[in-house]
Amino acid sequence: MNKKEFYTTIIVFIVLATAIIVTNYIFEYLDWLLTFAIVLAGYMYFRYRLTSPMQRFVSKFNMLMDYDLEIEEAIQMALEHVENAPTKAIKGVFQLHLGMAYYNNGEYEKAIQTFNDIELQKMNTVYHVLIFAHQAYAYNELGNSEGFDLAIERINNVKPKIHRKFYAYATSYERLLKAIKNLEEDPEEYKNVIEAHLSQHNGYISQRLIYHYRMAKYYQAIGNTQEMDIHLAKVLANGKSHFTAKEAQGMFKNSVIVDDYIFTDEDFQSEMPADDQSFTEQLEDAKDLDVFDQEPENLEKKDNK
Repeated sequence: MNKKEFYTTIIVFIVLATAIIVTNYIFEYLDWLLTFAIVLAGYMYFRYRLTSPMQRFVSKFNMLMDYDLEIEEAIQMALEHVENAPTKAIKGVFQLHLGMAYYNNGEYEKAIQTFNDIELQKMNTVYHVLIFAHQAYAYNELGNSEGFDLAIERINNVKPKIHRKFYAYATSYERLLKAIKNLEEDPEEYKNVIEAHLSQHNGYISQRLIYHYRMAKYYQAIGNTQEMDIHLAKVLANGKSHFTAKEAQGMFKNSVIVDDYIFTDEDFQSEMPADDQSFTEQLEDAKDLDVFDQEPENLEKKDNK
C-alpha cells in the first residue's frame, strides 16, 4: 500500500464509520452493539490492508538476503518501499531492513547513515536494539571503536524500556558485541559466545556464513591459520556478495582448497531442539513486530490477551 492508497483507505473508513454512527443515532435502524461491530470490522480490514503488504515484504526480503543472497535485489526492494511507505512508523521498519541489507552487502557507511536517518521515536523500542546492534557491527568492520562502543552503550540504555519478553534477546546482542570487542583479550569467551548464539543453524545460508566468519576471527586471534582458512573457505565458497565473503578475501591464506567446502543439503539440517528458540529466531520475532505497537506497554497488552 503506497501513500495515496493509505490516505484514501483511511479517509473512506472514517467517512463510512462516521456516517453509520451519525445516521444510526438519528434513525436508530441498528442495534448499537451491531453498529460498533461493523465499525470494528472496518478497522480490522484497514489494519489488514496496512500490515499484510509489510508481512509479504519481510518474507520476500528475508529469502532474498538470507537464503538466496541476492542482496542487491533486497536493497532495491527496500529502497522502493521506503520511498512509498504510508506512515513514518512503517517507513522506519523499511529503513531498518534497508540498513541491514547495506550492512550485509558490505556497504557499512551507507548502513550507518540509513540507521541514523530512522526516526526512533516512531518505532517500538525493541527495534532500537536491532538498529544499534547493526550499527555496532558496521562500525566494527570499519574499525571505528568509538562508534562501536557508543552503539553498545545505546543498547544498554534502551534495555529498561523494552518489554520483558525481548529483554533476553537484547542482552544476547550485548553479550555478543562485547565478546567481539574483547576478542584479543579473551578469545575463549568469544568462542563460547559465538557457538552459543550462532552455531545452531536455522537453515539460512547467511547465518552459516556469519558463524564461519566469526569463528575464523577466533582462529585468527589464536594464530591457527589452518582452522581459520577452513572457516573462511566455507564463506568464500558459498558467500556470493555477502559481506563475510568480501571480508574473507583479505583474511584467507590459501592453505585449503575453497571448492572443497561448498555447502550441501546435509549442512542445513537443523540441530536445534524442538522446544528451544535460537538467538536468530528471537531476532526474527523482533523484526516482525506489529508496527501499530509503538510502545512497550502495547506489547504488554498483547501478551496479556
